[in-house]
Amino acid sequence: MAKAAFDIRLEGYTPANRDAVVRLVNQSTGQAVERKPFLDGSLLVRDLDPGSWEMTVSHPNLVNAIDRRVVRLFPQDIPTRVPVIVPPDLFRDTPIRDIPDADLAPVQQQAGAITTNVGRLANKAAGEVIRAEDWNVLAAAVADLARAVGELTRLVSPVGHDHPEIADKIAEVQGNILRFSESFGRSLLELRREVESQNLRGRLTAVLDKGAATTAVRDRVLTRVSELEQSTLVTTAQWSPMIANHSNAAIREVMELANGQGTGADDFLASPEVSGALTLLQTFSAAGGVSKPEEELETYRRGIAVAGPALFRSL
Repeated sequence: MAKAAFDIRLEGYTPANRDAVVRLVNQSTGQAVERKPFLDGSLLVRDLDPGSWEMTVSHPNLVNAIDRRVVRLFPQDIPTRVPVIVPPDLFRDTPIRDIPDADLAPVQQQAGAITTNVGRLANKAAGEVIRAEDWNVLAAAVADLARAVGELTRLVSPVGHDHPEIADKIAEVQGNILRFSESFGRSLLELRREVESQNLRGRLTAVLDKGAATTAVRDRVLTRVSELEQSTLVTTAQWSPMIANHSNAAIREVMELANGQGTGADDFLASPEVSGALTLLQTFSAAGGVSKPEEELETYRRGIAVAGPALFRSL
């Protein structure tokens, strides 16, 4: 059976090429081939049986594979091109690893494959005709050897050199920044919840005063606000359904208060105090499915946009 070749190209995030591993498994025969690409992401694997191969592209810094799929190798002289897109987001916030020695495994693997391919051409007898197939194998081996030597020159004579001490310090600084940002983000969120709770208390108190609410109604509404003020340390996933439920309950109380105004219900609802409070409550009511801190902060920004600033209004 005629042999064929894969031309695999990793694209999208060049730093990942250094440690990426490509594994090919023939789905018919079970033959497995594992190779590492060159630094530019290219990998040429020759002398394979045409057919379906399962390709897995992995990286030691990732739990899941970069790419896993079945690719078909066509029985043709031109290598079957297989592009592999490596999303940079997969390596976001990845700690810096110190690699003091150049990895020569790709060059060694390529040299081994070349040795295997040309080994069967070494037993020619004097005067024996060189077939076109043999010549093509030899030419491909020379081309692969040239690429391997070129890659070797970049590996053993790199432009610049590694500084492990700098890499360690950058990793340390990165960890410090992440811890600070998480701590600062939590503090900012807690402060914003306190401000929004105080603002909500001030607005609802004005509505209760304007509607001449009874003591029972006033206690029910303000007790819910107190529960919010005492729960500012919970996670966003816990806070968002809580403020949504309390806001829905407060909206019902305000509407009942409006119904109690009789013919003045429309004027009551149209007043700035009541309309502003209802608008804010409706914004919080729609935030019940929020689960991320940045989404919670966006809810507060929308509240400012529709109901006005909260900070100085509530103090």
